[in-house]
Amino acid sequence: MTSDYGHKVLVVDDEAQVGKAIGRILEKEKLEFVYADSGESALESIKKASQPFSLIISDQRMPGMKGTQFLEHAKNLHPETIRFLITGYSEIQTIINAVNRGSVQRYISKPWNNDELVKAIRSGIGQYERFLENKNLIALAKKQNTRLYELNCELMETAKIHGKELETINTEILSIETQLKGSASPVSPALIMEELQAVLDPLGEKGQEMLNDLFSQTINAMFNEFNDLSLRNGFEMPAPKGESMPLPGKEEDA
Repeated sequence: MTSDYGHKVLVVDDEAQVGKAIGRILEKEKLEFVYADSGESALESIKKASQPFSLIISDQRMPGMKGTQFLEHAKNLHPETIRFLITGYSEIQTIINAVNRGSVQRYISKPWNNDELVKAIRSGIGQYERFLENKNLIALAKKQNTRLYELNCELMETAKIHGKELETINTEILSIETQLKGSASPVSPALIMEELQAVLDPLGEKGQEMLNDLFSQTINAMFNEFNDLSLRNGFEMPAPKGESMPLPGKEEDA
């Protein structure tokens, strides 16, 4: 089997020949393995490893620390690692207790069948890969959520800045309107446009859009007033065709 995760398998058995037999099966599956002859030395291998083992295959009957005891310690160190126990049918109660505690995900009976052992190994590696994929997805989701929060903060800040700009523009426009209303002498359209241009030009395209809207609203208001006057005098003005009129000082070249 091939994988991009660089799996490592820990084989624990006090009989070197058994460890070598399992190792040959793992090599055929293109899986790197580390051999330990006792639970104590296996724990040291786990602690010294640069990354967690994907799979642990441990014998039950070993001098000193039993396989179930070792796997319980291994679970505490790296609970995500898949753990197999090799044992005999006579130890069924031991197996049940280990499975119930969660220290063993699968047991392999002695003597094992090579094909069945290969299937079990592939299944264990697949289970560990699903854990890694979920872990990566969670990390990606957290990263994306953080970025979305940052973008939302930036958007809110931009909205505040634009809001202040619009508020300033509205204040200046109201100031111009007040000056026009309070002026004793008539004001020419050219002067009005000059005042508006001075306020809106620094905004570039946004200012031009606001000026277009203002001009359009003014033309519509004038049309409505003249149309009302015309209707009161017995005739109707032709409906506007919807074509925008050029702004004063902005006529297109012929």
